[in-house]
Amino acid sequence: MRLLKISLALILISLSAATASFASKADTLFAKADKALAAAEKSTRTAEKNDNYKDAIDYLYKIVNDKKYVGMPEAAKALYEIATIHATADERTKTYKLNTSSETFKKLIYLYDQPKSALMENMEEPEANEIVKIVADAKKKRLEVAGKLDKENSNGILYKIIDFFVGLTGYRPAFSYWFAVVLITVIIKILITPLTKAQFKSMKEMQKIAPLVKQIQEKYKGDQRAIGEKTMDLYKEHGVNPFASCLPLLIQMPILMLLFYMINAYKFQFEKGTFLWIGSALSHWQGWVVPIGPGGKVWLTAGSLADADLILVVLYLLSMYISTRMSAVDPTQAEQQKMMAIMMPLMFAFIFAGYPSAFLLYWLVLNILQTVQQYFIMRAPEPETAGGQAPSEESQPDSTDRASRSRRRRRR
Repeated sequence: MRLLKISLALILISLSAATASFASKADTLFAKADKALAAAEKSTRTAEKNDNYKDAIDYLYKIVNDKKYVGMPEAAKALYEIATIHATADERTKTYKLNTSSETFKKLIYLYDQPKSALMENMEEPEANEIVKIVADAKKKRLEVAGKLDKENSNGILYKIIDFFVGLTGYRPAFSYWFAVVLITVIIKILITPLTKAQFKSMKEMQKIAPLVKQIQEKYKGDQRAIGEKTMDLYKEHGVNPFASCLPLLIQMPILMLLFYMINAYKFQFEKGTFLWIGSALSHWQGWVVPIGPGGKVWLTAGSLADADLILVVLYLLSMYISTRMSAVDPTQAEQQKMMAIMMPLMFAFIFAGYPSAFLLYWLVLNILQTVQQYFIMRAPEPETAGGQAPSEESQPDSTDRASRSRRRRRR
């Protein structure tokens, strides 16, 4: 009996020591962060102040990233303090730091905003109460920071452009915000239509001469240099520029970036906007943490146009799959193109999963408009020849033979 008591006492002592060690690591890091913050507040030099703030944030992130504290009050408190540090911005980096602060508060809320009963499945009641309080404080603080950020962003031209389009229909939550995104998308599509027409016409020409390219590949099989030369001769003869389809993509990238910055600047206002199922009674019913991109959560049905929405991601994936399949131009690479039509949409959907619904809505609408335009251009009938019939591929002589005969005539 005595031996049993001694054993129990040793176990209790070991558990107490382990608990003390567990708590002391976080306490030590919090103490170091507080010391660095105190040094930053006393410092009169900007560089020294920023270094101290960085040290404090680094200490706090060690708590956030420690697996022992994931889902625990220590990590939630550390995230709250990181967001608060970022909110104390100087004028030169005000917008950047306020944005970082807002996103950190948002991340905290995404990770820890759960009912007390759900939290108590993994922790004691005092710890659950602490997390509930931290989340409540984070929600209030985030609204305060987001309001300051929105005021800063409202001075920018991109903010004013989108605000103008939202204002056209009276800032109505169920209509004005998504309609503004669609309207901007249509305007952008109209502006880049000449480029996309050239792109799709080039694709169409590539499809027409694909059998001739295949002939060259079979005729000069194993001689890559000859295949390259003959193929380029074929392109020149038919007036096909194989790089014409790349230009519209290069033009669209800076436009895409500008629109992303526009939506990002207006994101606090997009929290008021809804769209069909977005903002419905099913909002925030189920969500998953996104490991890449902007992070945060993608919701099955988002609460607003500022949140990520999985249904929009899936619709975008389908629209991109269709457009990619329609863009296939080389029948000799059918398997690779089929695989690309699957992999490309999956890759982009995975990257864009955590982005605001407003951004995904733009990308989806643009893709739909472009796919419809591509369909009509690619399916347009060929112009008739003087004989009243478009030339068929079978009736065309071997282009490489014509090119060689032409060269022989020039030499004579």
